[in-house]
Formats: sequence, structure tokens, C-alpha cells
Amino acid sequence: MAKLKSHFRVVYEGTRWKIIFGSYKDNIEKFAINEIQKMVQSLFPYVMETVPALGLSLKKHDEHLIIVGTSSSNILIRELEKKKKIQIPRKAEAYGISILKSPWNPERKVIVIGGHDTKGLLNGIEDFNARVLEVEHSQEKLEEIADLSFSDYPRIQYRGIWTWGYVIYDYRRFLDNMARLRMNMLTIWNDQVPVNIDDIIDYAHSRGIKVVLGFHWGWGHTGIDLSKKEDVKLLKKEIIDNYTKNYSHIKHDGIYFQTLTEHHNTEIGGKSLAEIVCAMVNEIGGAILKKYPGLHIQFGLHATSIVDDYKDLEKLDKRINIVWEDAGAMPYLYIPELNKSRVKGLETIDATIGYSKKLAAMRGCLEFSSVPKGFCALRWGAEFENHDSFILGERSNAFMEKRLEQRTKHWQKINGLWMANYKNAVKFYREVLKVKPETTIATALVEDGNFENCIQSSIVLFSAILWNPDTDEDILPRIAHSSYFKEIE
Repeated sequence: MAKLKSHFRVVYEGTRWKIIFGSYKDNIEKFAINEIQKMVQSLFPYVMETVPALGLSLKKHDEHLIIVGTSSSNILIRELEKKKKIQIPRKAEAYGISILKSPWNPERKVIVIGGHDTKGLLNGIEDFNARVLEVEHSQEKLEEIADLSFSDYPRIQYRGIWTWGYVIYDYRRFLDNMARLRMNMLTIWNDQVPVNIDDIIDYAHSRGIKVVLGFHWGWGHTGIDLSKKEDVKLLKKEIIDNYTKNYSHIKHDGIYFQTLTEHHNTEIGGKSLAEIVCAMVNEIGGAILKKYPGLHIQFGLHATSIVDDYKDLEKLDKRINIVWEDAGAMPYLYIPELNKSRVKGLETIDATIGYSKKLAAMRGCLEFSSVPKGFCALRWGAEFENHDSFILGERSNAFMEKRLEQRTKHWQKINGLWMANYKNAVKFYREVLKVKPETTIATALVEDGNFENCIQSSIVLFSAILWNPDTDEDILPRIAHSSYFKEIE
């Protein structure tokens, strides 16, 4: 019987590039592979071959290679690590990147991106896309790129965004963009839990992002006196009932709450507000943790009502994480200007750093967590209203484009101020990290700014500072204006 013959038509005769990946089954690694493929494929006139490493022989390879994965998912990453061709720090979310002559064919180039874990791989690919690939806009330039090798890991443990949920207009694109900035935590505040919260959390986890759900512990109520036991008792029942009914069944990564501290009154009945809220949070938080052990709880606290009484928080349950707001000048201000503060005496960057280092040293350097500001926030007086149950992040493109147009002037101002003043944020995080807090969290307030449609340069800049404030200060603006973040819009 005659054999069937197939004709394989080839148009491009030059040396090609091939992607060799670890696993396409893990959701985070799959997204990472898609991200590198998307950018590299845009450089070539042919369809890139993309294959798993398992069972692959490279003894006679004739292509340039892009090898991505972790040491557990990709045998080639493991081999190159042993040969010290790539260095991957043994830290969560860390990665290594190497560009070199192929160990299997020195006439060909190899780009290697390896992660300590899958989130580390994703971080490495996003860094490569933003800092290396964005300047190599052709196959020829990619082939000519100089050999290099570097590795990195995050200095701030949890980096992300804090926002009211209803102003996330496309949750998939929002979370994709967070991943592109190497973020890993989203805090969503809602009056009512979104109908589609399970879908949102699943999608976030597929991007290596934890989701913390925020709701009030008295915030927004009137007529409550936290120094009165009967008021705390009523509040305690309301909070526990709310969590049990509406949150306990959800696969979230923690809860965030605020109570009555967003004001300038530092005392109630002769006692410091810090002492009063500490007792209240210990009672209610302790009851919730007794019923739900292991629950991650963040306590959003405004320094405006605490000021110098922060030592009265030393007795706060160590299972509860304090997240500071309004604790001085930049990066706590809504507008990133200099010599301003909502707390008297903390108008300068040095005073703000000094105060924040004291907060970081509290409770045996247990944590330093905050909601940095200076980007985009709700228009409270113009259009904010409370809401009932709703669907989060499923708005139309037309709506988002119009919304972004309305915010353009604001973003132009904010981006300019960050470029002028970013070195203050660099100094802030360098100094605070010297205290060596066990846990660090920075979830920046980015609300109603159409982050899903456009990653503003100020947010790129800030995310790079959070990743590593010791990055060369002259490199940071270049990262902020990387063309990568425009190409993916």
C-alpha cells in the first residue's frame, strides 16, 4: 500500500525561536507561558513552536530557545541550575533570568526564565517582558541581545491594591494587570458580597493573587460608643453573624475591617481611642478566631485618631494584622505632594519615616502594613452611594473607555507628581524595611481609575518600588514608562 505524503509549507527560512515550557496544567504557570508567548510571537513572522520539556532531546537543536518553568516542572531548568547557568533564589516568588549561548549548541542563543515557584516564574516573565523584551522589537535585535544573568525576589511580602469592589469594571483584566506588576494581594471592600465572588477569587488565584474581603466593624455606623460594653456587645453579634452567614463559606484569603477611627478625636471619656479599639478588636476578633481558627484578619486603622498613643496597641492580639492609613506625608497622601499630612507634625518625609518606623517596631517588629495613597480614589461627594448585592467587574468596554476619558486629567497630574517625588517613596520603604518587620503588606488605594484599561506610569513606578526599593533610582522611571504596559492595553 502506498504511503500518504504530506506537504509542509515553509515561508520563513531563517533560524527560528522555540519556547520550551514546564507545565501547562498549573493555572499560574499557564498564564506565565501565555504572557511570554504573546510578547515574543509579536516579533516573528512565523508561528512559534511551543512544546513541553518532558521527553525532549536538545542534542541536535537548531533553533534559538526560550526555556521557562520551575525546577520541579521543567527538567531543563533543573539541569541548568545544577550547571550554574541560572541562579534562582530560594525565596517565595523569586526568579532567575539568564541569556547565554546554548549549552547544547553554542551557535544558538538560549533565554532561560526560572521561578522558585510558579508565582516566581510569572514574576520573572513579567520583568523580562517589561525590562528586556520591550526594547527588542524585532527578531534580529533579540538574537543580538547581550548575554546577561540576574535574579530577584520581593522585599515587600504582600504587594497589591485596595479598592471598593464596585469600581472594578472588568475583574479579569484588572487581575491580569496586577499580575503584570508582580502584585499578589487584592483587598476588596463591599457593602454586600458580590454575586460572582467565587469566580473572582478563582481567577485571582490563577494569577497568584490572594483576595482579602473587607467589611465594616462599625465603620459607617452612627450613635455607637466603642467605650460602652453594651454597644460593643451589639457590634460583636452583628459582625460574627455577618461573617458566618456571608463570608465563612467563601474560599477567600482573609478579611479586612475598619472600625470608628477615621477622624481626629484621640480620646473617649478620658481613655485613648487606641486603648479602646484595642480592647474592642481583641474581644470581637478573639471570638471570630475561636470559631474560625487560622483566619487571616487585617485591621484597617487611621493614624489620625491614634497619633502618639500607638503604644496602647501593644496588647492587640498578635493574630490580627494592623494596616495603617493616613500616617503622615507621602506615601499616605491622596495627592503625592510634599510637606502635607493629615496628622500634625508629620508633614515632612523624615517625620513620616520616623513615625512609621515606630509603628513597624511595635509588638516585637511583628508587621508593617499600610494602604499607600496618591493614585485615584472614589468621588465621594459627586457619586458615591452604598449598594446591595451586585455583580462585580462585568461592565461594557464602552463604559470603561468613557470612564477612563473622564479620569485622564487626574492621571496626568498624578503621574507627573509621582515622577517628581518618587524618591521620597524609595527613601520611605528603604528606611522602614531596616526595622525588619516579620510581615510586610502594602495594598495601594487605586479606585475608579480604570486600572483594567490602562496601567498608569505612577502605578508601575510604585509597584517597582514595592518589589525592591533598593533598585537603582535612575532605572525606576524607565521601568515606569516601559512600552510593554502600553502594548498590552
